[in-house]
Amino acid sequence: MNHPPQTGHPSTRDLTPSIASNVLANATCRTAIQYFSATETDVTDLDELVDYVHEEVATITAPEQARIELVHIHLPKLADYDVIEYDERSEVIRYRSYPQLEAILDLTTQSEGGDEDDG
Repeated sequence: MNHPPQTGHPSTRDLTPSIASNVLANATCRTAIQYFSATETDVTDLDELVDYVHEEVATITAPEQARIELVHIHLPKLADYDVIEYDERSEVIRYRSYPQLEAILDLTTQSEGGDEDDG
């Protein structure tokens, strides 16, 4: 699995196109990242993110489905790529801003005109 290079300071972290593609390949991951932009916060709890993902992703039909996918698939993936920090005990999620990722996400969202799960 590819990981972003650790350069010491968050503002100097680079995000390769390959990593950005892996992170943004799934509607649930994209929506989780969009949550932080939409709410203008860097920290949230799992319940808030579950509700947001359930409301925004067409293929998520129940809050419990959103919770399971986030906890077992998407939050670990985003943490592996250093996009978030997720504390499983407190269920607190801290977003680590990547301006490059956000710019790509904005362009992707504009060109798609919406979110459908494609991977």
